[in-house]
Amino acid sequence: MNSFRLFACLALLGGASCSEPVPENSIPLSGASPHLLLLVGDQDEQDEDFITILNVDPASEQRGQPLGSTPIGYKASMVHHMEYEAPPKGEPIFMNGHHHEMTFIVDISDPNAPVIASTFGAPSPLRFPHDYARTAQGTRLVGFLRSSGESPDPNETTNPGDHGGIAEYSMTGELIRTASAEAPGYAKAIRPYSFAQLPEMDRISVTSAPMMEQSWAEVVQIYRYSDFELLHTLDLKVGVDHAGNPVEGLNGASFGQHVLDDGSVFLNSYGCNFYHLSAIDSDKPQLDLVYSLPTDPAKNPTQIRGACGVPLLIGQYWVQPIGKKQQVVVLDISNPKSPKEVFRLDTPEGFAPHWMGKDPAGNRLIMGAELGGEQGFYMLRFDESTGRIEFDSEFADYTSDSLLNVFRSKSPGYISLDRKAWPHGATGPAWGHAAVFFDAG
Repeated sequence: MNSFRLFACLALLGGASCSEPVPENSIPLSGASPHLLLLVGDQDEQDEDFITILNVDPASEQRGQPLGSTPIGYKASMVHHMEYEAPPKGEPIFMNGHHHEMTFIVDISDPNAPVIASTFGAPSPLRFPHDYARTAQGTRLVGFLRSSGESPDPNETTNPGDHGGIAEYSMTGELIRTASAEAPGYAKAIRPYSFAQLPEMDRISVTSAPMMEQSWAEVVQIYRYSDFELLHTLDLKVGVDHAGNPVEGLNGASFGQHVLDDGSVFLNSYGCNFYHLSAIDSDKPQLDLVYSLPTDPAKNPTQIRGACGVPLLIGQYWVQPIGKKQQVVVLDISNPKSPKEVFRLDTPEGFAPHWMGKDPAGNRLIMGAELGGEQGFYMLRFDESTGRIEFDSEFADYTSDSLLNVFRSKSPGYISLDRKAWPHGATGPAWGHAAVFFDAG
């Protein structure tokens, strides 16, 4: 049996160490992809950020270790989002370095040597790419948070800070078309974030959320895909507490969304409201507030309470990371008008969950941390019959050589990026935000 499963070494005050048993998993694996793709940042920003692929085969003695890594050509790029799922074999994957406004198109066919096939910047006047979504045709939708010019909000100093927009690119990075998110009557900029595609309706739902911006509109937009025409801009209703009283800020920033079996869309706000979007192809689409999670108020107007991040939809279960509560909540949305909480997982102190990705080959999840607090990742197991989650004890890193590095000592499930050397060189510790499972075959 691998020693990771036998003992855990924790740094204690005074530099002492101890060992304690690592609990066995009670949720069995239903299958597993062997590879995990990461776009990671160099921790001290002295070396280039890079792409790495980890071995996450649960049967391997080298699980958690990098197979290959490739520098991206930029330092301090604020490595950020990539596509939420790996594309079909033979296709590259899109990802971005936010500070440099660069999109990297990466060939991951060889897990030992990821290759940056091409790159592109933002198409004028759009600025700052964020989210990516593959269409059924193999093109990619890209959301841009801003465009050139001042924000429509006179109190916002972000520049460029005008309304963002959406774009479509070929698989190899050729720009096909763009559209502005600007809508009449909105005094705050609309900042396109995630996509929900409804090809049978010729519709796209697009949320609006900030990254580094100071102001944003609390809306969801519906576009017609065939001609990229903006059809509807819908306001998010303010949330309520358990007594039905309004709570300001719960509607802060429409965020993650997924298409349900009936063609409606379920989505969360970053402030931890939950909405059901229906009648999407009609003249009057309906956006209903269906649930609110209690969260603490934000500290200032440029922040959002809660930090309900990137969700997963697995069968009838909505898996929601909540950064500021350091928890993952699972909702049963079999009736999307009346969600019910079925499970809540606490994350280790100091780890604010944000990114969630599912292994397409089985029931593992990968969890990344909130912007500004990123480090390594946690491997989880999900019970698809009950909605229960647990940390995967097959993955753990308990190395800690000083009190300053105590965060490297983790509960089961942790995959550390705190390494002196990577396949591309001795560039030291790194951090990551997003991760995607895949099988290079």
